[in-house]
Amino acid sequence: MSRLIAIAASAVGLVCAAVDPVRAQPAPTDRDAPGPGPAASPDAPADAPRSSDPPADAAATPDGSVSSAQPATSAAAPENSAAAVASEDEVGDQGVSAQIGLAGGGRVTPGGLRIAGHYLYQLSERDWFDGSAGFTFGSGRAACFRDRMDQRVCSHGLADGVGVEVTASIRRLFAPQGAFRPFARAGVGFGLVQFSDDDVSGLTVTLHGAGGMRVKVAPAIAVIAEGDLALGFGTFGHGVGGEPQVGFAVTAGAEFRLR
Repeated sequence: MSRLIAIAASAVGLVCAAVDPVRAQPAPTDRDAPGPGPAASPDAPADAPRSSDPPADAAATPDGSVSSAQPATSAAAPENSAAAVASEDEVGDQGVSAQIGLAGGGRVTPGGLRIAGHYLYQLSERDWFDGSAGFTFGSGRAACFRDRMDQRVCSHGLADGVGVEVTASIRRLFAPQGAFRPFARAGVGFGLVQFSDDDVSGLTVTLHGAGGMRVKVAPAIAVIAEGDLALGFGTFGHGVGGEPQVGFAVTAGAEFRLR
């Protein structure tokens, strides 16, 4: 019996010796577990980004890394500003103008006070159709006579005769020069001329070349000044026949943008 008790005691001692090393190892705790990153401060708001999170404006590169996107500067800002200034200075799709000045003629070309009205219609970025009606009011004194060959000749002065003319032209605007914007105009006109005291009248066809300056004084109003040179041909009654037309005019007025 004593031998059995001794064997049992030895077996119990072996079992205890095997269990004690397992008990000796401390159980893992939360402190030993690896964390995902630095702990958030208790005072930080719940939606505050963690220090390990990429910035909101970060962009992924082709190699998989993350780079912070930099705000791009707008290169179109100066262009938009220049376009706005140019659009304010434009005539508009349609416009009208009224001008007054002086016209010079001679022989059978009328001259005197010139009053003209223009209608403008935009054709392209820099070109406008310019349709005008011009009226010339000069002296009606007689200046026609028959020469030794019995041909009737007229020798009127710079400010003689009365005339009305309708002209169709193309006006081109050039780049602004500060507050001034130059332009050129070319076209053809058809007119009626009369010298009352000589009882001479006729029809004329003239080519016009003009140039001038446009100055904007309000969003839809501009002051305009131009010089016009006219060269052409006319046919007259009462023995005068065909005669050249050579004249010029200098006018100024106001131009109004319709839309």
